[in-house]
Amino acid sequence: MEKKLVPPTQYKEDFLKETILNDIKSLIHQIDKEQYIKKMERKSKSTKSDSQKKTDTINKKIDVLKNRKRRYINLLADGIITNEEYQESIEATNKDLTELMEQKTELLSLMESEDVIETIEKLKKELLQFLNFDELTEDILHRLINRIEVKEDGTPIIHYRFTTPKIE
Repeated sequence: MEKKLVPPTQYKEDFLKETILNDIKSLIHQIDKEQYIKKMERKSKSTKSDSQKKTDTINKKIDVLKNRKRRYINLLADGIITNEEYQESIEATNKDLTELMEQKTELLSLMESEDVIETIEKLKKELLQFLNFDELTEDILHRLINRIEVKEDGTPIIHYRFTTPKIE
């Protein structure tokens, strides 16, 4: 059997990789992934609830404007306002109605495009896939490490791009 001699720099590189992997795995074990996922779900549900409240408010404003248009017709029929005043009022009301309908359409399409559960599940899978790795790739290294300093005695000091996350 032939033994391959590994240059000393390879030992240092392997040691450094192992140290980084261990640091990251240690951090991963400290993170309660499910708690983060649940927090994201709560925020998503809150956003959806806020969007629904905004939609309800817009619907109420639309109803008010439609009733106003009916009153303008009655005022015109009773001779209280002129045809010119009626036309101006209807134009202004129609403009407001158009703006509200556009806002409502935007909110509804936003709410439809957000399939919260599906999005959270995809995000959960990606998060778990990212956090459960066994090999330190160049991509992971660049994403997680800011810089590495080496002391005179050869001891590495690793500066990560992250700090221990806090859950609010």
